[in-house]
Amino acid sequence: MVGGGQADSKGGSDVRIALIAAALLAVVAVGGGWVLYSRNQGAHVEDQKKIAELQQQIETLRSENAQLTENLAKTQSEEERLSAANQDLSKALAQARLTGKIPPLPPSALPYPPK
Repeated sequence: MVGGGQADSKGGSDVRIALIAAALLAVVAVGGGWVLYSRNQGAHVEDQKKIAELQQQIETLRSENAQLTENLAKTQSEEERLSAANQDLSKALAQARLTGKIPPLPPSALPYPPK
């Protein structure tokens, strides 16, 4: 009987050691998981900040693009007007060379002196 009691005591000891080892392993796994989770959350917060900054840059660039597009349209309109005035003046100059008379300035001509 004494031998059987020792076997039960030894077997119970092995189970306790296994349970303690499993508990320690679970604590280490939970601790490691918490560290990984914390790092992931920190990276997520940083990513969200970067996303917000980039979205702000996009809005700024869209605003600048709209302003530049408007300025380009004004410049193109002015270029078309000046081109038409140049063509009218070229025609008037060619006519003056043929007739020897200076014709009146066309309505699209630039004022002299310039304003």
